[in-house]
Amino acid sequence: MSCSDAVSAVALLLADSRFPAGGYAHSLGLEQAVSDGLGADGVAPFIAARLRLVARADAALSVAARRAAAAGDDGELTLLDGEHAARCPSPVLRTIARRLGAQLLRSAATAWPCATIDRYRALSATTPRPVALGVVGAAAGLDEVEVATIALYDDAATVASAALKLLGLDPAAAARWVADLAPEIDAVARALVCDKRPIAEQPPPAAAGLELAAAVHAARMERFFAS
Repeated sequence: MSCSDAVSAVALLLADSRFPAGGYAHSLGLEQAVSDGLGADGVAPFIAARLRLVARADAALSVAARRAAAAGDDGELTLLDGEHAARCPSPVLRTIARRLGAQLLRSAATAWPCATIDRYRALSATTPRPVALGVVGAAAGLDEVEVATIALYDDAATVASAALKLLGLDPAAAARWVADLAPEIDAVARALVCDKRPIAEQPPPAAAGLELAAAVHAARMERFFAS
C-alpha cells in the first residue's frame, strides 16, 4: 500500500460505530425483514442487496455533497436536500434520514468546529444523512473516495451489527459478511467518484420493499430499532 492509499484517521473515526452519529439505533430494515421470516442465512444477501439498491445511490449523494461543500456552493447543497426527498418516497425513511443527518452534524460540529458545518446546519431544514455526510467529509478534510467508502461501509456494518442483536449470531460471522463485500465497496466507491453526472441523472434507490416495510415497522409497538 502506498502512502497515498492510506486510510486517514478521520475516516476511521467517522466509520467507527462508536462515533455518536446515532446509527446504533437502526437496523436499516433488517428488523422488519427478520420479523417477516428472514433467517441468518439471508442476512448477507440482504446486506449485498442494500449495497446495490440503496447504499450506492446514497453514497452518490454524499460524494456530490462533499463536492458542493468543498466549493462553498450552498445552492447546490439545497438542491441535493431536495434530490434526497425526491428519491425517498417513504415519509418514514425521509424522517429517519433527517434524524440521522441532524445527529451526525451535531456530533461533527463538536469534533470539527468550522463554518462549513455551521453554515449548512443553518441553511438546511431537512439535513438528510447522505448530504450531511458529504458536508462533514468536506469539513473534516476527507477526499471523495473516503466519503463514498464510509457511506457504503456504514450501511453494511449497521445491518451486520443489528443482526447480532436480532439473531444472536457469532460476531465473527457478521464481520465476515462485511469483509466479503469489501472489494465491491472499494470498487463502487471509486466508480462513484469517477461518475461526474449530476445527481438527477444518476440512478435513484430501487428498494420499494424496504420502503413499504418501513411503514409496517414504524407502527410496531415493540421493537429493538428505530428503523
